Amino acid sequence: MNLDKTQIGLAGEYYVLAQLTARGYIATLTLGNTKGIDILVTNQEINKFFKVEVKTTTNPHKIEKLFSDKPAFHWTMSKKHEDIKDSNLIYCFVLIENAGIMPKFYLVPSLAVAEYVKWQHEHWISTRPGVMKETSMRKFRIEMDDPNNYLDNWEIFK
Repeated sequence: MNLDKTQIGLAGEYYVLAQLTARGYIATLTLGNTKGIDILVTNQEINKFFKVEVKTTTNPHKIEKLFSDKPAFHWTMSKKHEDIKDSNLIYCFVLIENAGIMPKFYLVPSLAVAEYVKWQHEHWISTRPGVMKETSMRKFRIEMDDPNNYLDNWEIFK
């Protein structure tokens, strides 16, 4: 796939919007007008609103022995994600492997993302004391075998 970063991001958002709509949720794109929120979702059955931040990658899995011996997908995050702990915010990590194949959707509560992003950065820095300089870049990883059952976790909106 030869898409630029903006196209990849938009494709992910539209895929997620389609999945939410097909599941009966009322969902709308914010189109960049709401910082840190890509999609607003309403579950009318329980009268609850959710915010969704979509992170999309086309990167294949890889093994990063520092974190696990298991292959994992990863998405780029930033330091700010360590502090975002909103019970109504859901991250949808989208993996687009090929335009002809339905992407994979990993839905994760913001608290789990914040805890992991903080932990992974501290772990990364601790393995190289005095060598690594502080940076705002972070990563969120999901192992291919998905031990947390984030794959297609659409029930998170109920």
